[in-house]
Amino acid sequence: MNTRGAAALCAAAVVLLSACTPTDGPFTARKSGASTTAKVRSLVPTKVPTTAPTARVSAPPQPAALTRNPIYRAGKLTAPRCAEPAMPPTSLRNVQTYYAEFVACLNKAWAPVVRKAGFTFTPPKLAVVPAKTPSSPCDGDDAWAFYCGDTIYLGAQKNLDDYKRRPGVALAWMALTIAHEYGHHVQALAGMRLAKYEWGITANGADAQREESRRVELQADCFGGAYFGADQASFPVDGEWLDLRNKAIRNSIDPDHDHGGVANLALWHFNGFEAAGPSACDTYTADSTVVG
Repeated sequence: MNTRGAAALCAAAVVLLSACTPTDGPFTARKSGASTTAKVRSLVPTKVPTTAPTARVSAPPQPAALTRNPIYRAGKLTAPRCAEPAMPPTSLRNVQTYYAEFVACLNKAWAPVVRKAGFTFTPPKLAVVPAKTPSSPCDGDDAWAFYCGDTIYLGAQKNLDDYKRRPGVALAWMALTIAHEYGHHVQALAGMRLAKYEWGITANGADAQREESRRVELQADCFGGAYFGADQASFPVDGEWLDLRNKAIRNSIDPDHDHGGVANLALWHFNGFEAAGPSACDTYTADSTVVG
């Protein structure tokens, strides 16, 4: 299981928004008139580079709560018809308002699917604090954004700093982050988080634990992509936002190799986006090469 602690599912301390100029990577140039789907697909390389083993690491069988969860068969998300919150992160209050409005839209999109899958829907709590690293009851929280218990924790200072340097990319990363962390809440509602914890107790070795951590994190990326796919007309997911989103993903890093590399982050984000729902988000039966 995640070596950062059983209770916490962390995201952005590991997958960081870099302040450097975008570097060459598995991204292709996009023409200004390309369709939304074509622009999203441009994120996905023909070959997925990875430093992970080509064969799956030794691990016990995954539980049905992960591989055959009813959430996969619950259909597409409801389009909440929400525009991106018009709240630039120039103050703590603005950051808090941005995330609160975004979570309200995510609730509208996910609640019907969660209920259809047979689970009880409850909205997550949200804690947006001034510090760069929020404190929580979970162990090992060294991230600026993470999910713990039933709460999404976010450190506003990173958003304030990033917005001063690159405002467009910073906003795109805020959107990606809250959709990802909400994905962890969906995992909790669907019983996946508990199943992964119980399974992780039996997983031996650092490689096995890191791979299973990546499966959890990449599924949250996929769930996040599903939201943008469902509400793309209203958000809106247009060419300008896609370019900013691509830059944000391209500059993510995974130094501990427990969240997934850029190519696979892009791959699972696209899977969710195209499906506009959780049906394409089963990372637990995927080959190791696409969860590296």
